[in-house]
Formats: sequence, C-alpha cells, structure tokens
Amino acid sequence: MDIDTKEVTVVKQQSSKALAAAQELAITSPEEMTVATDHLSKMKQVAKMIKERKEAITKPLMEALNSARDLFKPIEANLAEAERIVKGKMVAYQTKVEADAEAERLRLAKRVEKGTMKPETAVRKMEQIEEAPKTVQGKTGAMAFRNVKKVRFADVKSLSPVAQIALCEAGYLVWDESAARRDALAGKLTTGVEVYEEKVVASSSKLDADSPLLGQK
Repeated sequence: MDIDTKEVTVVKQQSSKALAAAQELAITSPEEMTVATDHLSKMKQVAKMIKERKEAITKPLMEALNSARDLFKPIEANLAEAERIVKGKMVAYQTKVEADAEAERLRLAKRVEKGTMKPETAVRKMEQIEEAPKTVQGKTGAMAFRNVKKVRFADVKSLSPVAQIALCEAGYLVWDESAARRDALAGKLTTGVEVYEEKVVASSSKLDADSPLLGQK
C-alpha cells in the first residue's frame, strides 16, 4: 500500500504545533480562556485528520488480515479436531492395554494365592503379558506417552470467604479494576472504594475540513 508521506508530514506538523501551543499557553484571564477553547477546537480537528488518515492505511490491512484468518480458521479447526481425535484414540488404546495387563497380573496373583498355580508359572506368564506402548516409531514420525500434571480449579464463588481472602493475599485472585469501577459508580461496591467528582473539560470542534488549523490564520 502506498502511503502519502506528504499528507503524513502535514498531520505530523499539526500535532507538533498543537503540543507547542499547549505548552506555551497561559490562562490568566477570560480572554485567554477563550483562546484555550479555540485551541481545543483546532486540536479536535487535527485529531480527526490523523484518525482518518490512519484508518485509511490500517483499515484495508485489518480487512485483509481478518479475511485471511476467516479463510484458514475452518481449515485449522478441522486439522486440530483430527489431531485431537487421533490422540484421544491413542490414549484410549494405551489405557485399555494398561488396564488389561493389570487385570491379568491380578488374576495370576490370585491363582498363586489360591494354590492353583505355581509362583514360577505365574511369573513366566506375567512376563508374557503385553505391556502398554510407551513410544511408537512410525515410518514418518514417532510418538511417546508421558504423564502431565494438570490442575482443576474450583469456582471462586463457591469458596468460603476465608479461602477467598487467602487467595487474594497470595496474589492469586486478579484485581479487576474495570469491573470494580463500574460497580462502584452503580453503587454496588462500597467497601474499600471512594466515589468522588473531578472537574474535567469536555470540548467539541465546530471546524470542518476547510477551516483553519493550528498555526494558520
């Protein structure tokens, strides 16, 4: 994509002028407050120009990226599902072989206990039991089974207040500031929070594309 460097240079100059004007601005009278209001108005227009130019560059790129993702998403999903199915069947087979082998060893041990089979015979038969595969070497690849430790968490809401406090103190419960701010403003959260008012400036620009910008008369 061709980027109009001249246009980028223009908006870059405008943003630099906005910063310089803000730094030089002094408000000590009603007249200077009016000047500051006009500065904000012009800054809004500069911000609009920058946003429009930026989106003219990034929007087609984002659309192309989303299109590529949409194109490959079902393909990747099918492959991931195929891999999940094959691995699941491998694990199921290995688990079954392990269970069958353990059941056979137990059966032989019980026969020895009952006296219906000699210990040496049982040992020989146990040595002949098919063991579950740990590794498999194919023509184009290899695989190996391994045990992985995983963790399953209980729902935090189901824990006692004491347990929740312990998790918070240990740093395992993440503070959600956005949710807390929302609930505080709605009056749902009152503990450990202060709702206060702060004066801010809300400005708007009445300028259009043909109006003078910063540094222009």
